[in-house]
Amino acid sequence: MTIGTMRNVLVTVTVIAATLSGCTQRSVDVGSGGAAATKPAAPLAASPSPYQPAATFQEIMDSVLDPSSDYIWHAVSWRIDAKGLHENKPRNAAQWHEFRRRAIALAEAPNLIVVPGRRVARGDRTAESNEPLPVAEIQGRLDRQHDQLVGFAAALRDVSMKLVDAADRQDLAAVTDLGGTLDDVCEACHLVFWYPPQSGSPSETPAQAPAKP
Repeated sequence: MTIGTMRNVLVTVTVIAATLSGCTQRSVDVGSGGAAATKPAAPLAASPSPYQPAATFQEIMDSVLDPSSDYIWHAVSWRIDAKGLHENKPRNAAQWHEFRRRAIALAEAPNLIVVPGRRVARGDRTAESNEPLPVAEIQGRLDRQHDQLVGFAAALRDVSMKLVDAADRQDLAAVTDLGGTLDDVCEACHLVFWYPPQSGSPSETPAQAPAKP
């Protein structure tokens, strides 16, 4: 046998061995009809959630929602004094751009507040006035009524995107109207989740997100 022939034999034997090895690792079932059926692979383990909330609800409200909503509510306003009527409104492209930035921040905030597992606060005091905050009660409501929170978040996103559109059109009348809607959406959510519950309050009875305008 020549060296070339021996190499061919070794290659052939290796291929056959690999094929047989693969066959022995396959698990098959033979039915009553004699047909072989491959068993389905075991399901993969669920991967951990990619969401890792770092900030609390209170911190998101204090850092994102409150500053942006306050800016929008004060963007168009009137003041009367001894010198007459003073109107505050966006007057140039830079001011309208800043208004739009705040509306965009509000539009993305709902994605932050609905992340599962987010804590209410790091302490037990309010950020604004350092008053007592019933953290355990608020956390319980958020956990039990997460679907309702998602509904309020959707309403916030909707009015925020309408504010973005109003900024693009530089529509002062729309800004004024939508500012009222934004206040309604925020207050409705606060009544359910944040404010101390009172007899007959929305936090003790089923409540729905406000209807979209």
